[in-house]
This record gives sequence, structure tokens and C-alpha cells, in this order.
Amino acid sequence: MNFELRHISPNDWITITLLICIVILAVAKWFSSIPLGDLLSSYFKDRFIKISKSNGESTSLLLISSQVVYGISLSLFVYLFYQSRIASPPQFINFILVLTFIVTFLLGKHYLGKLIANLCHFEEIVEVIDHHRNINRSIFSFGLLLINCIVIYAFHMEQIPFLIAFIIVALFLFTYNIILIYTYRALLISAPFYFILYLCALEIAPYLLLYKYIML
Repeated sequence: MNFELRHISPNDWITITLLICIVILAVAKWFSSIPLGDLLSSYFKDRFIKISKSNGESTSLLLISSQVVYGISLSLFVYLFYQSRIASPPQFINFILVLTFIVTFLLGKHYLGKLIANLCHFEEIVEVIDHHRNINRSIFSFGLLLINCIVIYAFHMEQIPFLIAFIIVALFLFTYNIILIYTYRALLISAPFYFILYLCALEIAPYLLLYKYIML
């Protein structure tokens, strides 16, 4: 009997990461009381968003797990896109650094919003918007996972497909943020000070700081 040593690909960690994301979503779907179809319907209508808010399901296992997968998938996509631009082989340790940075950024933005809302007494407005945003991130986790699989395995992480995917994802996220603000325009415009503060402190400033940090 001949024994053959298996060659370990440096990209095996990418496959393992994607598999972990799929397992997380599968387990969450199995144990969650929220039907997956109802969650994914939020791509096109806000009925589930309103129902989940009124039923207090924002801490559902499926929603929390989906947001975890969103953070992982977004970090993987951003990191691999950057690596494709510099034509450098992906390294797991560098991915962990990007994951830590993005998760810290998202959590920092979230708790900054909580702090400002608490100090200025408009917690209810931010809570409603955050719930909608969290639902958006939950459904985007499935889309990002699919895009990662397509670009990585169908196009072998080539630069042009990654660039096209990056533009699509950026436009998609930007559009949904505009839709989010438009959906709650009456709630925000009814309090002009809160509206300006929300845009400047919670939507514009964090991304300007992120851009300044990246360009250093």
C-alpha cells in the first residue's frame, strides 16, 4: 500500500472559515423559532422587521448568529479584496487582524450611538434604527457568504471579479443605508437636532475617521 502525503494549501483556512460560517447559520436556523424565509423576505419588504421589533425577537439566535457571520464574511471579503490588489498570498493572521479591526469598528460605532443617544435622550429613535440595521446585516450575511464563495472558487480570487464584486457590495450597502434613513425620515426630521446629530456623529464621522486611518 502506497502512502501519499497530502499537500496543505495555504488557502485551506479560507475554506474552513466559510464552512464555519455555513455551520453557524445552519445550527442557528435549526434551533431558532424564526423561519429563514421570513428573515430573507426583508430584502424586499419590511414586514418582518416590524413584527420582530414588536415581538422582541431582536435577540433571536438566528439574528445574532447571522450578524456574527456578517462580520466574518465582510472581513474576509475586504481582506481578500485587498490581497488581490497587492497580489499577495492571503495569510490567516492578517485576516484575524482585519476581522478584529472591523468588528471593533462596528461595535464601537454601535456603542457610540448608544452613548450619544443616552446623553441626548433619544434612545428610542436610535433603538428603532439599530434594529432595522441589524436585520439588514443579518440578511446581508447570506449574500456576502454567497459572493465570497463565487469570487473565491468560481473566479479563483482574480482581481477584476473581486473589483466588480466590491463595487456591487459597496453600492448595495450604500443603497440600503439611504433606504434606512429614508424609511425613518419622519422620525428623524421631527427632531432636527437629533437628525443632524445622528447623521454627523453616527453615520458620517465614523467612516471619515476610518478613511483617515486607512490613508495614513
